Amino acid sequence: MEPAELAAVVFGVGYILLAIRERRACWIAGGISTAIYAAVFWRAGLPMQAALQLVYVAMSAWGWFAWRKAGHEPPPRSWPVARHVAAIAGVALATAVSAPLAAKYSLAAAPIADSLGTWASLVATWLLARRVIDTWAWWIVIDAGLAALFAWQGLAMTGALYLAYAVLAVAGWRSWRRSRSAA
Repeated sequence: MEPAELAAVVFGVGYILLAIRERRACWIAGGISTAIYAAVFWRAGLPMQAALQLVYVAMSAWGWFAWRKAGHEPPPRSWPVARHVAAIAGVALATAVSAPLAAKYSLAAAPIADSLGTWASLVATWLLARRVIDTWAWWIVIDAGLAALFAWQGLAMTGALYLAYAVLAVAGWRSWRRSRSAA
């Protein structure tokens, strides 16, 4: 494991723990982790994930500002099933377009998994910034799949991190549901 991957893992753990606790600082830790991961994933042959990390840096800034009124925000909320179905259809369509392009131009070692993980992660991050409880269900599925992809690509620590993310997402879901109930 290279030092950059280790640093990204450390900041990534900080991100998820702070997000579960609904702490605004999660966006700083997440931004640092994703900036480092952009280079790590590029070197691992996962260009969609590398590009996603750059988008995450921008989304971290957006999340930081979206959560700026700590304590004054509405509690976490849920999305109706119809919105999830539409989001899943959007992820499938985006994957159907990007995966063949990545395969055609030999950009990705695993074009379908890389694309699917990227587009689903964008939706899940948007849900997190909007304080939608269901983000955690998305992350459970996404992180478990990405853990396998990263381990397959030789990024063992990152695979372990994403597996831990999947487990921690269960804790996040429970915590945010309690937060909603308390409001």
